[in-house]
Amino acid sequence: MENTAPAMRRKGRLQPGSDADVTVFDPATVSDRSTYSDTTRPSTGIRHVLVGGRFVVRDGALDTGALPGRPVRGT
Repeated sequence: MENTAPAMRRKGRLQPGSDADVTVFDPATVSDRSTYSDTTRPSTGIRHVLVGGRFVVRDGALDTGALPGRPVRGT
């Protein structure tokens, strides 16, 4: 199936010129801690998250000031 958004052609590859976000996690400790009444409780075991080459999570700590993502628009 052909992508309807041209920007999707560059997504998901770890190579120069591509656009991929990276999550580094420990599969032995990853766990969802959110509940029905506390939906924003962070997961455990997520070490780093990079979006657009910028850390959003570094050493397990969320950087609330980092807003590097861009929306993908359809054609």
